[in-house]
Amino acid sequence: MRCIVVGAGAWGLPAAAELADRGHDVVLVDRYGAGNLLSSSPGPTRLWRLSHPDAVRVRLARRGVAAMERLAARSGREVFLRRGLLWRDDTSLAAVVAALAAEAVDHELVEPTEVGRLFPGLRPDGRAGVWQGDAGPVLAAASLAAQAQLFDAAGGTCLTGREVVDLEVDASVVTVVMQDGERLVADRLVLAPGPGARPLLARVGVDLALRPVLEQVVHVGGPGDAAMPCLYDGPTSDQPAMYAMPTPGLGYKVGLDHPLRDLHDGDLDRTPDAGLTQAASDRVRRDLTSLDPAVVDAQVCSWTESPDGRFVIDVLPSGVVVACGDGGEGFKFSALMGLVLADLATGGFPDADVATFGLSRFAAPSAAGPPHVLGR
Repeated sequence: MRCIVVGAGAWGLPAAAELADRGHDVVLVDRYGAGNLLSSSPGPTRLWRLSHPDAVRVRLARRGVAAMERLAARSGREVFLRRGLLWRDDTSLAAVVAALAAEAVDHELVEPTEVGRLFPGLRPDGRAGVWQGDAGPVLAAASLAAQAQLFDAAGGTCLTGREVVDLEVDASVVTVVMQDGERLVADRLVLAPGPGARPLLARVGVDLALRPVLEQVVHVGGPGDAAMPCLYDGPTSDQPAMYAMPTPGLGYKVGLDHPLRDLHDGDLDRTPDAGLTQAASDRVRRDLTSLDPAVVDAQVCSWTESPDGRFVIDVLPSGVVVACGDGGEGFKFSALMGLVLADLATGGFPDADVATFGLSRFAAPSAAGPPHVLGR
């Protein structure tokens, strides 16, 4: 079967690699290439964790760990590390604890005065937390390199430097129209184009109010902080949420949940904002007292919010697979999404957990879902 995958990021590249490994003829299309600096997937690390405020994502996270272990074994590369995570947040703490308990995941409730025992140097602020040992950095660049290695070994073809401008779908084939007029024909199409999803989805009849944004992260400290645990520190009345993790060989990565700006087509500026850089350093100085707050580097990346803040994963009646709305959480499920999207592209049905991310939830008003919290 001939397959086209649009988007060589954290979801599209693994899907292409898995389809190619299953013996399909796969063409992967990305305007700028895998892990490029304009995508949602650049940088050395992302955060993976079992701690989530709903049981669906706890179960998917467990599957994600198994998928990362599979990727590591097949590629011979280290693609993730375990460091544990402290979750401190008044709003979502009860939901996280309930979800972990419902799935029999080991965890420890942490009193407000005890947070520094699990996260050295964390300033107590009166809020309790929960510690869970299955968390750490995804070695994001290594993970993408591992998927690219498997894709190449399976004979996949990657087209870069060219933009997809139209999609044509009929009963038997799908045609991807490139900016230079070339028409690529395939039996199956997987759309995982990151921040470019909305206009392409419209071409296959899906009008979804996706919101791509830019957000900034920094590294502080130094290589000696590689053994530090990870952190999700929820928002307070005067501070945005903060997520943090070690990056081996570089320092400690910190992100504040404060978007830099909405991302519009043609916006290629990824210059870090000096004010946000200083804000991150000040937050580290105040709250993460064991770390050197001096900023080593700063990076701007993108992510895409769906209307309800949850992933969008589905198969259209035409057979086109759509995967978008990463919400800043996509990379922790990267290895798993390769398997999920490949299954859907080859006629499989979404399991009960994956089905909760389907498009049907937007067809009518529904009750509010669990709280959505970030953690890149």
